[in-house]
Amino acid sequence: MLEPKASGRLVRPLLVTSFPFAAAVDVDEASAEPEEPSPCLPTASSVWYALRPGRRGTVVVDLAGSTPLDPVVRLYRPVGSHPATLVFLGCASPVWNAQSSIEASIGRDETLLAQIGTSESREGRVVLRIELRSPPLG
Repeated sequence: MLEPKASGRLVRPLLVTSFPFAAAVDVDEASAEPEEPSPCLPTASSVWYALRPGRRGTVVVDLAGSTPLDPVVRLYRPVGSHPATLVFLGCASPVWNAQSSIEASIGRDETLLAQIGTSESREGRVVLRIELRSPPLG
């Protein structure tokens, strides 16, 4: 498992181009910025990842095994260029919708942004796993 410092921010997300991907985020090192979006739940901590697989498929982001009780993943599709408009795709959290994973389709040349963190907790470790599933045949 990679253990990145919480340097991934919305303006400079950590780039993920190889799948499957795994990381552990120490929540106490990942405080949220005031201007970060917070649909579905408040944001106490977050790290941003830019997901660019280079092929189409379904991206699955899973937070199972995280130690805080309130891990949250939010997915966005950036539209346009600097500054991009973020289209909110969905949220998964045990305290929001009793889910620890979320999935979204992605095109060959597309990027998704994943906001990983907690809604209230300020300590613990969020376990992150991302996979790219092949598109259905047909």
